Amino acid sequence: MPFYMVRLWLEGPIATPMISGTLFGHLCWAYRWRFGEERFAQWLLELESRPLLISDAMPRGYLPKPLLRTQPRDPEPLEAASLKALKKQPWLSRDQFLRIREHLSEDSLLAALTADEQTRERERAARRSEPFPETTTGMARIPHNTINRLTNRTLQQGGLYFTDEEWPSQAAREREVYVQTVLDPPLLRDLFSLTGKMGYGRDASAGRGQFSVLDIESAPDGLFDAPGSRRMSLSHGSLTPNMVDARYRLHTHFGKVGALYSISAKPFKKPLTLLRPGATFRPADDGPFGELLRGVYSVNPRVVHCAWHLTVPYTEED
Repeated sequence: MPFYMVRLWLEGPIATPMISGTLFGHLCWAYRWRFGEERFAQWLLELESRPLLISDAMPRGYLPKPLLRTQPRDPEPLEAASLKALKKQPWLSRDQFLRIREHLSEDSLLAALTADEQTRERERAARRSEPFPETTTGMARIPHNTINRLTNRTLQQGGLYFTDEEWPSQAAREREVYVQTVLDPPLLRDLFSLTGKMGYGRDASAGRGQFSVLDIESAPDGLFDAPGSRRMSLSHGSLTPNMVDARYRLHTHFGKVGALYSISAKPFKKPLTLLRPGATFRPADDGPFGELLRGVYSVNPRVVHCAWHLTVPYTEED
């Protein structure tokens, strides 16, 4: 199946992280709205033999930082702070990954991250010299009152709770999503465009999660079609037996059903334990890796969660 890169433009703030399984769910609803319940049910059955593999939405030109075998090192005291900051960096530029993918090690990764940071600093300096410099992407914490549904009033004792929203700057609004699918590009564009118009994630009715599709093009040459003894995930997915010698960080996903099901008395799915993007492993076969999880919503057994991994190959030095 061919690989595509979908370039999105965020029209405003977004209240739900754009992770692979949630993006997949929104595409499912878009497919249902466009073609009806019967054709959508048939498409879900076809996914078992021809899965739709999708990545998280990532900043333009970046991939997750891969989890590698650690190497013992004793940095100089002056280097310790900068080294710690580099290790916390979640992203690695796609160009740097392609440059070092055949001999990845902690040393080559740190050198690539250092080069990325120098590039970002030059870009920040260039923006500061502009007459009206752009602000950086910020996270806003929004307070809400808890409502007593019996009285339809706020609780007397307060009951504030907080939600986080991302408010991207103009320079950070472009996101890239990679997809491997048999769906043709016009249909893929239609599904993503419909999702962006309806709104993605929480508070879509209040204008959150609106985006447009800039372009759909073939994935960059050599990103997916390359030799490698290991693979790195670009998605939030499950751990399956064909993922050997895996290195990963866990994410607990508290999902909710959307659209028509969201108005039910029980909109919450069962919690899922998933691997974060950047997880690495040795493939035991040709995949797919991860799975399409069923039984995640007790009210309706047809609801599924996409926990497949879209992966890129690389070779790690011994």
